[in-house]
Amino acid sequence: MIGYLVAVSLSCLVGVAELISRYRDRPTTLVRVPSTWAYVLINGAAGAGSLLLLHTFDWRFGVKSPEVAGATQVLVASLGSMMVFRSAVFTVRVGDEDVAVGPSTLLTSLLAAADRGVDRMQAKTRAHDAGEIMRGVSFARAKLALPTYCLGLLQNVSAEDQADLRTAVDALAGSEMTDAQMALNLGLLLMNVAGPDVLSAAVHTLREEISADGARPQGVPAPRDGAAGDGAEARARTAP
Repeated sequence: MIGYLVAVSLSCLVGVAELISRYRDRPTTLVRVPSTWAYVLINGAAGAGSLLLLHTFDWRFGVKSPEVAGATQVLVASLGSMMVFRSAVFTVRVGDEDVAVGPSTLLTSLLAAADRGVDRMQAKTRAHDAGEIMRGVSFARAKLALPTYCLGLLQNVSAEDQADLRTAVDALAGSEMTDAQMALNLGLLLMNVAGPDVLSAAVHTLREEISADGARPQGVPAPRDGAAGDGAEARARTAP
């Protein structure tokens, strides 16, 4: 029984690691998406099924000691199920795309379902966070300083991810969107790499250098209704 628990745990751990690597900004969101649980459980079931086959056919892989043979079977079942479920029997050409046919097709479908579920769940939160964090930020002033500072705060961003981020920022800079729209999309790009907390801290530190001209500083409340003096002063400041 312990062997099955270990095999299932190792197989599930591989599935969890794959999912976390895909959703680095908010991995806790995965808990609320049913398709992610299905993906992890199928990985665990594959490990348990592989170990059952090894016990049924009594494959010991040349090991005579029962304890060592049991541990070997658990490792082979865990690693073997990972390879089998991620393999393809053959590849079919559909239009301009190669489609793998085999056990990996099931996992690919579940990953696609998990992608859609997580995207729908995170979209509202990401829109709110990006709008609040990037409020008053000028894209022209932040397009170089803010990504560089965020990457400097993080110590384990791969060179490939940094290059992809720079390419996306350059493409954004060449678009026809307004400065405010580009700043908002810059925040979303950086949230994918650094997460909202790091991005918020970076914007807070660089606020004076990357703020748009005339932007209202964060944390300053708008004049209250009925406050005649404050309202009159605000209108006088904004009047042409």
